Amino acid sequence: MHPDFIEYRIENTNACGYRCVMCPREKQTRKIGFMPLSDFELILSKLPSKKPTVHLHGYGEPLLDKTLPDKIKLVKKNGFKNSFIITTLGVELSEKELQNIVSSGLDSMMISFYGFTKEAYKKVHNVDKLDLVTKNLRTLAKICQNLKSPLNRAIKTQDANSGDLIHLGSQKKDVDAQDVFFKEMISLGYQIGVAPSWHNYGSGRDYNSKKDHLCPVIAGKRSLVLNITWNLDVIPCCFDFDASIKFGNLRTQSLSEIYSSKSYNDFVLAHLRGDISSYAACKNCEKNDLGM
Repeated sequence: MHPDFIEYRIENTNACGYRCVMCPREKQTRKIGFMPLSDFELILSKLPSKKPTVHLHGYGEPLLDKTLPDKIKLVKKNGFKNSFIITTLGVELSEKELQNIVSSGLDSMMISFYGFTKEAYKKVHNVDKLDLVTKNLRTLAKICQNLKSPLNRAIKTQDANSGDLIHLGSQKKDVDAQDVFFKEMISLGYQIGVAPSWHNYGSGRDYNSKKDHLCPVIAGKRSLVLNITWNLDVIPCCFDFDASIKFGNLRTQSLSEIYSSKSYNDFVLAHLRGDISSYAACKNCEKNDLGM
């Protein structure tokens, strides 16, 4: 029997044009791909409830997927209540393409944005796209205003005053640029959220010390989050960036079959026994239910 999920996290693609320092993309070995619409429809038909929020992103940039608006429309057509994406907005998009995304019925968008000068932005993201992202933010705001769209828009960033995360360029210069940026974005209807820390991404990075706790995928809120890769594998959580732990595949199995499989049961037993030597992705994981 599968859990009573509160979120469905469906990876439309694991492709990304960014190489952000906090993201262990250079360690990803799995195939890069995009989920076809037919596979997306198959997944929706196998999901047991319409209440959870559908996340249409994974370990990639969702806006690279040209079928994203169609996928959002399918979410709404099938009666699911909420849809959500996390994006850099660092993709060359026409105003029409952005309008299609807004018009599709997307409920919420979070923009991952670090660094307020070209120097700082490039230092974190390893791409020189500050001007493009700023242009897209302004265009998106104009579209939402013209369409009177209820799309919830939030920017997740780092406080340049904190110094707690990666040092971003010239501190004084970046703080001044941040103040100007925040003022404009708030005036355009964006919410601003500050990231408290980076993630370890399991075995991907080593920012935080590992906590002595039972994996929340076993006993916690993360057990109620269904994670599906672009090729329909069901994995434990979004921090298994290389999809190294597979419980099953929705192309050939139901959720009930996957959550009663040997792969799933072995994973649970390993964590309960405190022997995760077979699960490299879990060895350095610091996650608990805080910060889901």
